[in-house]
Amino acid sequence: MITRTMNPFALRREMQNDIFENIVPYLRRNYDSKIRRAIIKSLHLPMIFNPIHYFSKKTNNDWFIFYYAITKKLAEDAACIAISQVQTEEGTYVYEYIVAREHNIYIFPPHFFSRYHSRFLKGAAIGKQELINQYIKNSYIGIIFISETGREKCALSFQDGYAIGDIISRKERIFMFKTFISKDLLRKDQKFAKAYDQLQEQNLMNYIMSLENPNEFLLNKYSSYLNSKL
Repeated sequence: MITRTMNPFALRREMQNDIFENIVPYLRRNYDSKIRRAIIKSLHLPMIFNPIHYFSKKTNNDWFIFYYAITKKLAEDAACIAISQVQTEEGTYVYEYIVAREHNIYIFPPHFFSRYHSRFLKGAAIGKQELINQYIKNSYIGIIFISETGREKCALSFQDGYAIGDIISRKERIFMFKTFISKDLLRKDQKFAKAYDQLQEQNLMNYIMSLENPNEFLLNKYSSYLNSKL
């Protein structure tokens, strides 16, 4: 089963094998006609569905599978994202496998969701599972930016803001996102606001990743605001 101590090769092999040997056959046998109809009839694409809970008896991995559709062509076989949650003394780690393109693996430690909760949801009451589900449903069409070789930094851009983190393995395409910056926080700082207005998205991500410590920068800049929301 997935554990926190796995090396990148073992983690990819574990997730990939479980998904394609167990989850995908299950999904093909049980593809819901309601999903097909909803995609065909939808006037608002892209769309993502509430997750399906799947426990893999062969591996003891606990999965949540999110179907999504960018176009109506996916009605017969919707794309999906699979996430597995690992409980540790620190809290819940989330492992996200993107079943498309390069099959990236994203890791989110517990404090990432604490940042997301305080900085985007403004501390609104929400359960842990609902919080994780909301993040996945809001970020499924995000764009990843990877720094050049020599700087092991990465960032995700999506509708709620930016996830900033480290490249765990370029070969295995595994990325860990450690903090979240909402778009409204970017606009509170003149340097960020200037970059946001003048530069394209790629350059903005490069700017954020060039900071020595983006999270520390925000805490120093907005400590009273952020602490009141935690």
